[in-house]
Amino acid sequence: MTNEEVKEDPMEALARFADKLTPEQFDYCVNKYPWTALIFCADILTPEQIDYCVHKMPATALTRCADKLTPEQFDYCVHKSPIAALKRYADKLTAEQFDYCVRKDPSTALKFSFNKLSEEQKQYCEENTK
Repeated sequence: MTNEEVKEDPMEALARFADKLTPEQFDYCVNKYPWTALIFCADILTPEQIDYCVHKMPATALTRCADKLTPEQFDYCVHKSPIAALKRYADKLTAEQFDYCVRKDPSTALKFSFNKLSEEQKQYCEENTK
């Protein structure tokens, strides 16, 4: 692809032609559309690119490529997107992460993680949901 084609539609370039882009073109597209990079190109992102995407789009990183995240990146995503963490990864969260998510979004905790909640957490959720 030419630079002009890439700049005209970087999302399309990532989704359909990532393997044909130069490293510079690919990096440009990743910076323009980090969520698209996580969805279509997670396997070929450099560690620096993954880290950039994680910080720009933590919910997407958590829901689309959690298995590729470092423990620090995973923790960052959990803290930035507790709803996604509760919905998709409640069983993989540490006790501290789970409690953080419960307190950040008690209604999601009740709906998606009821059986994992302690009695204290259940009470907290019931008192703090409408």
